[in-house]
Order: sequence, then C-alpha cells, then structure tokens
Amino acid sequence: MKRNIFEGAAASLRAWAIASLLAAAVAGCAAAPDVAPDAAPAANPVPPASLADYALAPGDRVRVSVWGQPDLTTEAELDAEGRIVMPLLGAVQAAGSTAGDLRASIAGRLDARYLVDPKVAVEIVRYRPVFVLGSVERPGSYGYLQALDVRRAVALAGGYRVGDSVPAVTILRDGAKGRQEIAGRPDTVVLPGDVIEISRPAR
Repeated sequence: MKRNIFEGAAASLRAWAIASLLAAAVAGCAAAPDVAPDAAPAANPVPPASLADYALAPGDRVRVSVWGQPDLTTEAELDAEGRIVMPLLGAVQAAGSTAGDLRASIAGRLDARYLVDPKVAVEIVRYRPVFVLGSVERPGSYGYLQALDVRRAVALAGGYRVGDSVPAVTILRDGAKGRQEIAGRPDTVVLPGDVIEISRPAR
C-alpha cells in the first residue's frame, strides 16, 4: 500500500517537472532574441551612382525632338560652355541639367512663345569619355559604355601593369558641389567624365 502511494507521488512529481520544462521552453521560443543595449542599427548602404541622375556636361551629345515639328529636331554636342543651339530658341544651356531637366526647360521656352503644350523628348546620343590613368597598360580616354564599372574600365585600359599587386583606385568626379574624390572598388559604378586614377602600391 505504501509502495503504491510512493510510486504515485513519484509519478506526479515527474509529470509536474516535465510540464514545467515544456512551459519554460515554449516561453523561451516566444521571447524576442536578446539584443545588446548598446548595439547600433546597421547603416544603410550608399545607393550606387546612376545615369538617371547624370548631369550633362561639355562633350556629351544629345538629340532633341519635338512631336509634330521635325524642323525643330536638333542633334548637337554640348560646346565648351555647355550649350546647344536650336531653331527658334538659339543657345540653350544644357550643362548641369539631367536629360529630364533639359526637356522641361526646352518645352517651357517653346510653350511660352511658339507652341501650345509641346511634346519634347531629349536623348543622350553619346556620353563624354572616361579616363583611366596610372598603373594600367594603356592609360588614356575611353568611350563610355553602359553599366561601366571600375573592373571593366581597367580591362579597357589593358588591365593592371604586369608585376603590380592590386593597386588603390581613386575616382575623380565633377558634380554640383565641385570635384569629389571617391575610393573605388572593382564594382564601383563609373559615370561619364570620371577620371579613374590607379595608384601603384608602395613597395
């Protein structure tokens, strides 16, 4: 009789212990993971450069067309002062504007004096070249290609000089705030007019 009582009590204790362990495990799974109180949130990556925001500059060639007005179609290279010349409008300042900004400017001038709600399109026919200088086999200027990055630009210039270890890359880029120096990597996007300087590593 006593043995049955003890066995029953032991079984109850075992059941209680198992239930407690299961409850603790469920609570642990539901709880939020521990985060160090001083941990800083991950920094947002810097968005890559894009041709959508590219500002025109001397050396770029554009084509301007006006729907229904073939005589106004103009294809020209921006001159040293960043201008193109169009029928009716004469000199049009284009440097410093994106293709969209230039389209809006031309449409506004035509609408003010000559046409009602003109439909203007601006296409960049040819971008100014990029320059790859320093420790490459063929330093010089190269025509801009879509989706160009440092790796492809260096390949256009014949690759790094034989015998050099992987050098440092600096990109000089003119923008609204003046010339910027950008630390380049093989996958860094290159924009028209960029000067890519390949520095020979110190020995």
